[in-house]
Amino acid sequence: MSISVKARRVAVVLACTLGASTGLFAGTASADVEVVCNAYYCNSTKGKNGTIERVDALRGDLIMDTTGFFEVFLPDGSKRTGPTNRERNHLFYINKTFKSGLICLRYFERIKPGVFQEQGKAACTSIPID
Repeated sequence: MSISVKARRVAVVLACTLGASTGLFAGTASADVEVVCNAYYCNSTKGKNGTIERVDALRGDLIMDTTGFFEVFLPDGSKRTGPTNRERNHLFYINKTFKSGLICLRYFERIKPGVFQEQGKAACTSIPID
């Protein structure tokens, strides 16, 4: 299931209800934000005029008790990798400008030492966010 929400310069509460087993996410947007969720997590990307300020990776209940890491894939081919942990969310500060493209978030669960498995499909937001 995928949900997309766009907000413009107003404080709104973003909520992604991902089904009875996954719970509820909530956050506040004060600028241009796009949120895309799958059954496991949400990608909340904040930016304006092609400049991406940050990506907030928000875990859902299906992966809340797992150890793993998020990765953000940027339109220029680079990626940012978060720490392997159990934190509910992780902020990736991007501060880059792109003409167009996708900002994709992926989650990898630790199965055993040195072995990680992707959970869910990538949750991708699009540029421009406005």
